[in-house]
Amino acid sequence: MNLIIDFLLLAASGAACFYCWVLNTRLNKLSSSKDGLAAGVAALSQSAEDMQSAMVETKGETTNSVAHLEALLKTVDEKTPEVEAMLEEIKAISKQAVNETESATVNLVETLAPHIAEARKTASFLFSSLERASEQASAAGKKEETDHADNSASLKTESTPDGVTEADSDDLEFVIDVEENEAVAKGEAA
Repeated sequence: MNLIIDFLLLAASGAACFYCWVLNTRLNKLSSSKDGLAAGVAALSQSAEDMQSAMVETKGETTNSVAHLEALLKTVDEKTPEVEAMLEEIKAISKQAVNETESATVNLVETLAPHIAEARKTASFLFSSLERASEQASAAGKKEETDHADNSASLKTESTPDGVTEADSDDLEFVIDVEENEAVAKGEAA
């Protein structure tokens, strides 16, 4: 039993020696890095001072920016009623312009509608008059072919259905009386 106790005491003293050696190694490392630790603490202290001065500078700039923004907001608040009044005025002007344009368009249509209808009537009348004149000219041409032998020395003096001689039919001028929608033939013999 003494032998077991001696062996346990020997193991405990060996473990204590090993623990002392580990502590000694750590203590040596700590003392050798003491200068490095002091330098790190000094660097952290300098960084804290730099950060504090940067915060003071940023706070001053922020205060200036806030003052500038407040002045701008005050100007915006002052100008807002003017801008709203201008917008209302622009809306009123645009509504008035739309109304005036619509009324002008209606007036223009009402004014031009009778003239357009009259122009269509006149165009239709002219077209029918031209068709009649073309038919009369072709009828006169056919009649001229049949009477070609008799017509060698003189011009024909026969009357057309409208009472105008064939010699005068080339120089006819149609005049339209708009109020009565009648065509009057005027012309001079060449």
